[in-house]
Amino acid sequence: MIQAPLSAVNDDEAADFLHWLESEPADEVVDDLTGLRTRFEKLLRNSGLADELLRCCLEGGAARGLDISSRIRAQLQEASLPLPPVLQRASIDISSTLAEMARKLESLRSTAAPDLHARENDRRLALGLCSEAFVVAAMSAANAPPGLWKLANRMAVELEGDASYFTMAAMAAASPESLTARQLAWIADFLGNSLPELQLQAEGESLVGAWWIELGADAAPVSVARGLAPAGGDVRHFSLVPLARVLGEHVEHLETVIAAAENAGDTLEVELLDAGDEELPPGLTPVELLALLRILRERWVSSPLRVLPRRPQHYAIQVCLGLRGLWELGRGRSESGRVLEWQVLNESPGGYAIMSITETEADAGRPAEIVAGIVLGVRRQADEAWAVCVVRWVRSEASGRIELGLQVLALSYYAVQVAFRGTTLRGVVPALALPAMEPMRRHPAFLAPAGTYASRRFVFVREGARVYVAQGRALGLDMQTASVELFRYEIDPYPI
Repeated sequence: MIQAPLSAVNDDEAADFLHWLESEPADEVVDDLTGLRTRFEKLLRNSGLADELLRCCLEGGAARGLDISSRIRAQLQEASLPLPPVLQRASIDISSTLAEMARKLESLRSTAAPDLHARENDRRLALGLCSEAFVVAAMSAANAPPGLWKLANRMAVELEGDASYFTMAAMAAASPESLTARQLAWIADFLGNSLPELQLQAEGESLVGAWWIELGADAAPVSVARGLAPAGGDVRHFSLVPLARVLGEHVEHLETVIAAAENAGDTLEVELLDAGDEELPPGLTPVELLALLRILRERWVSSPLRVLPRRPQHYAIQVCLGLRGLWELGRGRSESGRVLEWQVLNESPGGYAIMSITETEADAGRPAEIVAGIVLGVRRQADEAWAVCVVRWVRSEASGRIELGLQVLALSYYAVQVAFRGTTLRGVVPALALPAMEPMRRHPAFLAPAGTYASRRFVFVREGARVYVAQGRALGLDMQTASVELFRYEIDPYPI
């Protein structure tokens, strides 16, 4: 909020900054961001600026920065990785600018007028800026700005139960690198409206679903399941179980809504949520939302752990992106334009970390969007079978480069078409038939687009030299992401 009249401002940098804030935002968000950064940097170089005038500039700058951030967020939801260089640079710049504004606001607490309410407002605004900086960095698959967590952790102790800090903490606990930009934007909106009261405690490792933070460290919260807090450190604890309980109520409500819509023959996979629940923000279809809520509920209670260590490696690997791409290869389509070359960074019996090589013109026409939760195939050379993997996390720190964490679902597959009984939502859909994979999976499974699984019985068709048609009985949904789902099955001995 701009409180100082321009006629009363004697400082040239502050007057220019406040005058610019009163102007209309530029049509191009990059131009608006450049204007904010240029004037804010000049303001920081003025060491003689009065605290109240600086506070006035920071409040106005924060409002403009949050507006710019919301516009960049909208672009991130529509972009695919790797981000266009201009958008990636803008994401980094707005995150660092918001973090620097927060740092400057926090520094005013000891020099401002002795108004405790004003100083508390400074810190709450600063934590709000920290939270937004973290959200934008996560949506762009990048790391948080350096020093952001140290700053936020320090202020969170002084502001008990601050919603902005716990939005950061809950998003960090959800493993944001494994979620899409659309999902992260939805989570940020949800937490901003529906966050239950959470508290930091000096003791709490016995809490169910406990997390801890070390106040002096520049690090996100850590689950006690992954490691105990350092002895003798300045540590605080909290639990996200209350938040998981809230999600459980929404999951039950959505399951009822989706079941009713399926019985009525509605096409939920193309309609945005209109379930009469005002606490759930729009932006995701009911099927997408149900899968996301289940993931969040699990992660906020028990953080996922890596079971098998990965060994550093360095060799080329061939990649086919997307379930549809693998399905078409399984039906004998040409590999031209569907197979890319990537680099393995490390591997284990259960997965890989791989990195894209230089962005090429061929890569620019890739058939699948690269986001967490998609399926891809990997193989070392052309005469090997494709191993089917799901993308567990995505990072994109350098322009044009992407790193992916993969979990192996099967060492081979064949292409089929499946159709579930009792539903008209999708009809026949392409799917990948995966063999049993001991000890992870004792039964064969199908990997299909999200929302395919609808009942216990289904029919599948495999084409080849001879057409094979059979009825299967689903044994349960083992995995669901925003893009795909995996369900085990057995051949039904008594088809009806």
